[in-house]
Amino acid sequence: MNKKMVLMALLLVSVAAAVSGTDFEERITEKKWYRDYFNEVIYRKDRNIIVEYQPYLTEEENIIFYNAIGVIFWFDEPSIYRDRINWTKFDDSEYGSYISMRGGGFSCKAKELNPDLYELEIEDVRISQEKYEDLLARGHDRKFALDATEPGYSLYFRFDGEYLYIYLEDGKTLYATYCAYDESEEEALYEAIRTNEFDMTKITFPRHADGTCDYESGGGVPGKKIVNGVYRAKDNLRLRETGSISGKAITTMQAGSLVLILSKGREETIDGITDNWVQVETLFGAIDTEEKLIQGEVGWCFSGYLK
Repeated sequence: MNKKMVLMALLLVSVAAAVSGTDFEERITEKKWYRDYFNEVIYRKDRNIIVEYQPYLTEEENIIFYNAIGVIFWFDEPSIYRDRINWTKFDDSEYGSYISMRGGGFSCKAKELNPDLYELEIEDVRISQEKYEDLLARGHDRKFALDATEPGYSLYFRFDGEYLYIYLEDGKTLYATYCAYDESEEEALYEAIRTNEFDMTKITFPRHADGTCDYESGGGVPGKKIVNGVYRAKDNLRLRETGSISGKAITTMQAGSLVLILSKGREETIDGITDNWVQVETLFGAIDTEEKLIQGEVGWCFSGYLK
């Protein structure tokens, strides 16, 4: 079995073969997709968080510059700090589309694997050391492109409501997360960053496909844990057949694996933590301690070890 067949088997698990055609272009262009750290900017109401993710903004020539009008600071001009996905279709050739993500991009073609999962085959992923260092300063660690010895590569894009997760070619390493903004929210974001004043009636936090939100809308405070939310395992965590420490272990998820909470069970105190047992389903990218993908496993775990 060649590399491509192995990757497809891992990614699709029990899903049928990829369907022909794709609506990826429509989905990627109907909203403005910004890196998820802009949620933190809004939540903490502090534009300077952008500098933490884009260190090059601290360089003197980027903090302030001059034009015909006068002095401009980095936060006055969105093109200086904007970190979003841009998609351009040039023609109908095999690699006639181009996707850019903060200062660099790829000629590519999209293939739909299931209704929310797409493979982007890249014509040539390779970059120079100089380009790698420039992108790193802009908040993008493209080590995978620096290390590439061959032109071709695939990235996997998974839509989850107003979230977009991008995985590397192995299908389990999360490269970046983006969130959707409409045009009015984008303008409100720019104004908030320019003034460092945040009108929470104009900006809403993104929601997952199941309707849950990681933040309480309008308040700028973290949302409370609720049933049907999407969470990560804090550490390696056993998935059991029943909601009890004595329940038979199904598998052990690695720390960081994503799960969808399906229902809530009884409350218990374990290791000094009082919380509920929850029935969950492991999501795309979840792996066990042997590095195997375990998407679609359903079982119980202690929610005190989720975040």
